[in-house]
Amino acid sequence: MSLNRVCFNCGSSSFVSDRSLGGKIVCAKCGSSSFKNKSSSFLKSKKFVFLAIAAIAILIIVI
Repeated sequence: MSLNRVCFNCGSSSFVSDRSLGGKIVCAKCGSSSFKNKSSSFLKSKKFVFLAIAAIAILIIVI
């Protein structure tokens, strides 16, 4: 299992090998077999969006 992959549907990084599918790797939470690589960039992260919204809200409240 690769540590730099996450589930495309739910974002989980927990995977299992499903015996009924011939050992295919699936998400342990939602059962999806769609994966994507984790983005290591801070600008592409959802945290950046929430941080920007919070900063704008604070600026509006202060002014």
